[in-house]
Amino acid sequence: MPKAKEKNKNKQYKCHICGRGIDEKCALMHVKTEEYLIDLIKKDHPNWRNDSSACSECIVYYRKLIKDAEI
Repeated sequence: MPKAKEKNKNKQYKCHICGRGIDEKCALMHVKTEEYLIDLIKKDHPNWRNDSSACSECIVYYRKLIKDAEI
């Protein structure tokens, strides 16, 4: 009987904003971010899509930009 394929628990992705390597959990993090955050990323990176990955450092950067802009 053929050996069952093991799942890759630490699948790696590339941040489509800065190019850093990230794990699957972080790659999907943007799915839960606010719509205006995604819009801001798209403004700076027009080729970035909602199904593209983004690392936590880039998400933190864009959240800081939004926070710093608030009055």
